[in-house]
Amino acid sequence: MQPMSDLRAALTEALGPLYRVEREVRPVGDDRLFVVAAGQLGPALLVKVLPAAASLAIDVLPFERELLLLADRLHHPNLTAPKGGGRAGSFIYHTRRFVPGTTLHAWMARHGTVPLARAIEIIRGILTGLAHAHAASIAHGSLKAENVILGTEGIVLTDVGIVRVLGRAASRTGDMITLGALVRLMLVGRPFHIPEEPLEQSRTLPHWLTAWLETRWAQAGEALAALRPPGAP
Repeated sequence: MQPMSDLRAALTEALGPLYRVEREVRPVGDDRLFVVAAGQLGPALLVKVLPAAASLAIDVLPFERELLLLADRLHHPNLTAPKGGGRAGSFIYHTRRFVPGTTLHAWMARHGTVPLARAIEIIRGILTGLAHAHAASIAHGSLKAENVILGTEGIVLTDVGIVRVLGRAASRTGDMITLGALVRLMLVGRPFHIPEEPLEQSRTLPHWLTAWLETRWAQAGEALAALRPPGAP
């Protein structure tokens, strides 16, 4: 792993005099995350630095252009659009606004399974953001607990569409399959496996929610519209 002092210096040089690297935060997989400040009044940014092997495979100019094109299509309160990207030394990075709060992954590491009412609130927030992205023909491609922020401003999805910018496959159908695994993780504390016992044997759930979870939704808008008890407005 690149020494923090070297990587911090490379980021400081790449980001220019308007930004100050404040601290490194918990990494996500092999990616390293830094919070940077833009003067006293500017919004803080989260910088994600890709690992060396991934960085070497990326042509930085098309990468920067694709990030900007992606950002133009992701204006929604439940999403964070990329702000930009570039190269810091031998590493590629991309940036987004810093969202105060905690990730779903970190919350569950401390507390375990999510209470039912809160889980439905989180699912609704995820689906609302996904529906906007899917309507713009953008798949998330990396939907996981680390990319769901339980923020002071609501539920926010990060890294939407970044997988495709990095040249990897992503699909809306894949998002919905991954969402099913994520919902199961929230409700029973483990991901989806086959074969397995019925969900209602792991945790008591309302019948309408069990039926919703067993439905194969094609895209987020349909799943969001159906996420309500019978007779609810």
